[in-house]
Amino acid sequence: MKIMKGIMFVATLAATAFMSVSISAAPQQTEKNTIPQQCAKLFKETENLIAEAEKQPGTHTQLNKIKSKLNQSKKQILEMELATQMKSCDAALAKLASKQQNTL
Repeated sequence: MKIMKGIMFVATLAATAFMSVSISAAPQQTEKNTIPQQCAKLFKETENLIAEAEKQPGTHTQLNKIKSKLNQSKKQILEMELATQMKSCDAALAKLASKQQNTL
């Protein structure tokens, strides 16, 4: 149960980190099909957290909301200018790493 709460907290934090950094920058056209390394890492880490949370009993109703927020935020990030994507994903990765360490 403690592990599930930690995973749900970190997954929720990831969604929040996406939203906070994506809202801070105005959407702009980017180079198509270019995903910065830090964004790819962030997306993969959050997908892994969701996969871990899905293994925990009783999380499915919450996960649908979290997945929806993550997908919306991912789209917003990918609409940003490339430099802003990189900065936003770096900030979200830092927040995610900090919170993961605090929940361990």
